[in-house]
Amino acid sequence: MSRSHTQTQSWDLAVRPTPLHARTAQFNRTNQWTQELGWTLPSVYDHLEAEHAALRNACALSDLNGLVTYQLSGREVSEYLNRLAGGCGGDVGVGKCRRVAISDDEGGLIADGVVIRSDQSGWLLTLPVRCLDWLITSAHGFDCYVQDVSETTSTFALDGPSSCAALLAAGMGGIEALRPGAVRALTVGTAKVTVARISATGGLGYEVRCDTDDAVFVFDRVRLGAELFRPVFAGQHARHLAQLEAGHPRANHDFESALTASLDDRRSAFEVGLGALLDFSGGHFTGKHALMRQREKGAQRAIVGVEVDGELQPDGRLISTPTGIVGKVTSHAWSPSCKKQIGLADLRADILGSAADISLQGQAGQKIPVKIAPRPFYTCPNARRTPPEAQ
Repeated sequence: MSRSHTQTQSWDLAVRPTPLHARTAQFNRTNQWTQELGWTLPSVYDHLEAEHAALRNACALSDLNGLVTYQLSGREVSEYLNRLAGGCGGDVGVGKCRRVAISDDEGGLIADGVVIRSDQSGWLLTLPVRCLDWLITSAHGFDCYVQDVSETTSTFALDGPSSCAALLAAGMGGIEALRPGAVRALTVGTAKVTVARISATGGLGYEVRCDTDDAVFVFDRVRLGAELFRPVFAGQHARHLAQLEAGHPRANHDFESALTASLDDRRSAFEVGLGALLDFSGGHFTGKHALMRQREKGAQRAIVGVEVDGELQPDGRLISTPTGIVGKVTSHAWSPSCKKQIGLADLRADILGSAADISLQGQAGQKIPVKIAPRPFYTCPNARRTPPEAQ
C-alpha cells in the first residue's frame, strides 16, 4: 500500500542564490554567473584554464547545488527504486552509492542520476532535472515516500588528484579507505556530513552533503583546513569541460529529458550510451519492454564521442556525409587533457559501422573531418585507486 504524498512544492520563477552563494560570490572575480534549475552558479571564477588544471592536477571546490536532491523513505524504497531505475536502482548497500538511469514507459531516458544510501533508512536520489511528479506517480503501490529536500540539503564537490589528502587535512578522517561508490557519515564540528566518493569529471572526487544551515561552515572548514593543498574554485564551465572529457552526456544539453522532449527528440539509455545502467535479469521496471525491443532490433540513434580533425573551428553543429546530414554535435570543446578538439554527437546509428566520411562545415566553408572516438576521452590514473594516493 502506497504512502500518501501530500507535499506540494511551488517554485519561484526567480533565479535564487545557493546556500554557498556567500562564498562563491566572494571568490568569483569575473562576476560571471549561470543558472541551473533555478539556482545561481558561477560560470568562471578566475580563468577557465586554471580551474580545469586544478581539476586534473591538484584539487578544486565546486558548488553542486544545481542538482535536485530527493529523499526516499519507507519499507519498500529498494523495490521502488528497482522499478523506477532500470531494475537495479535499489541494489545499493548501506554506505554505498551508484549511478542509475530513469526511463519513462516508452523507454525514453528522463535522466541519469545517483542513488546514495548513507545508512539503513537513509536514501537520497540526486538528478539534474526536476521530476517530483513522476517520482510520486511511480511510487503508487509502494510503501515509499518521496520528498524534495533540495531546499534543506547542500552539496559541494572536491575533485582532483589531491582531493583525498585535502579532505584528510580538513579533518575528515577515514575517507582514504573509501572505494569508488562508497559513502561515509561524519561529524564536522556539530554538523552531520555525508561524504561520497563519486565524481562526474572522470577523476578522483568526493561529494560532501550537509544541512543547508551548516553549508557555509562545512565549506569553510574544508577550504581553510585544506589550505596547504591550495584548492581552486571551479565554475560550471570547467566542470562541464571535465565532464565532456569523461564522456558524460548531460541531460537537456546532449539529450532532451523524455519528460519534455518531442517524439523525434526522445533518446533511450541505449542511444545515450547508458545501457550498462540497466539490468534485464530481474523483475519488471519502467520502460523495460520498450527497451528490450530496442535492444533486439537496434537503436535508431546514438550519442557518440567524436574528435574534430585539426585546429579549424566548425561553423554550426550539423554533421554530414556525402549523401546528406546524419546528425549534430551536442557538445564540443578543445580538451587541454587530450590536446585535441573533442565532442559528443547525436548521429544516425546506421552510419556507425560504415566507412562513410563524416564532417562538419568550417567557418570558411571547408569540410572539417570528424572521427568517431570511444568514450571516455580521458581518465585520471588514480580515479579508482584505494587509497587514492597509492602508487
